[in-house]
Amino acid sequence: MIAAMPRAPAPPEFKGNKSYLPSKPCVQCGRPMAWRKAWAKNWDSVKYCSEACRRGAKRA
Repeated sequence: MIAAMPRAPAPPEFKGNKSYLPSKPCVQCGRPMAWRKAWAKNWDSVKYCSEACRRGAKRA
């Protein structure tokens, strides 16, 4: 019989844990939006969480 080795806890940068991703509020609605891979290159310029918020900002 093989004894089970205790597993080490996952590091904080575990890929499945989204709580470690950066987030910021949407300019239009104020909801928090989490970082997405599609926004990796331009995260600093992302202002809106959705197309609906982007369209709403143009009207105001």
